[in-house]
Amino acid sequence: MTDTPRNIQMNELTELATELETVDAKIVEAEVQLSNLKQSRRTIAEEHLPQLMEQAGIDSLKLASGRKIEIKEFVDAKIKDPNVAFQWLRETNNDSIIKNEISVSLGRGDDALAQDIIQTLKEQYEVDANVRVGIHNMTLKSFCRDALDNPELAETLPKNAFGIYQGKRAKVN
Repeated sequence: MTDTPRNIQMNELTELATELETVDAKIVEAEVQLSNLKQSRRTIAEEHLPQLMEQAGIDSLKLASGRKIEIKEFVDAKIKDPNVAFQWLRETNNDSIIKNEISVSLGRGDDALAQDIIQTLKEQYEVDANVRVGIHNMTLKSFCRDALDNPELAETLPKNAFGIYQGKRAKVN
């Protein structure tokens, strides 16, 4: 039986499909390895090195190679409960970091409407708009760091709502 063009195409298709599955499996494996490496790095940088240097009573060390190990405090945050977090920010007059984003879905040719929509959004055009309220990630981290340093704010700061995670982290330069 000779290979017809159709058989050759089917063989190529089958080989490429198998190759795609192999590449997909390798990607999943690499992502798992990367995740494990990131977790190992986090454990060394945020637990092992800070603990060992704290036991030694130092917060920086210059190595013979010229590199330097430094331990610095850090604050990470991610809004976990927007209702509680935004209410607290408003109640403590810190709502200037909250940003509002309005998005509107329009059809083709509605360029003129897009220009006028901010002023006459719902009343005149009856356009459905979605409002997104949020805080830029770096602004949030900076605010939480400052709030934790302010005894008045730190006392009432709803840490769980802000998803605050703080600790010490080693950095090698």
